[in-house]
Formats: sequence, structure tokens, C-alpha cells
Amino acid sequence: MWSDEAGRAGTRLRRSADAVSNRLGDGGVLVNLRTNRIFELNATGMRAWELIGEGGSTVHEVERRLGDEFDGDAERVRLELAQLIGDLAREGLVDAESSG
Repeated sequence: MWSDEAGRAGTRLRRSADAVSNRLGDGGVLVNLRTNRIFELNATGMRAWELIGEGGSTVHEVERRLGDEFDGDAERVRLELAQLIGDLAREGLVDAESSG
């Protein structure tokens, strides 16, 4: 389960086996196959989803890459990523595993 404490740099994120995705333009959609719920993502959210899928990235790795790729303010990237991960975790689309 996601919590603010789980959002620390070493937390490893993994896509749920029940999740499938499809890119639509710049953004995309995620579907939880267990619940049939659909979650729509903008371009940044879709890129975060792709980064999470790259071998179970840590929160810090995803945050750093998003900041680099979208030239974003580090604090804003951190806050918005935490919100996105929280939403995805509540929807059963990602799992967060603390590494320490």
C-alpha cells in the first residue's frame, strides 16, 4: 500500500499484473483487468508509467528522469509524482515495495 513514507527514494515501483496500458496520442489509458476500471493519463503520467515498467524503477529514478525529460521544477515533479503513484496504487495499478 502506498503512503507518504513509502514515497522515499528507495521505494521500488512495479506495475500490477492486472494492469494493461495503451498509448493514445501524448497520453494514454490504463485498465485494471480485475476491476475493469479505466484510468486516463496525460503525457507526463504516461511517461511515468513507462518508466515504472522499466524493470521496477525506484521513486527517485522516475522522479529524476521526469525532471530531466520535462525540464520540470524538482519540487513540483516530486509532489505530482507522489499524487500519481498514490492514485495508481489506490486503483491497484502499481505496487510500492520499500527497499529499506
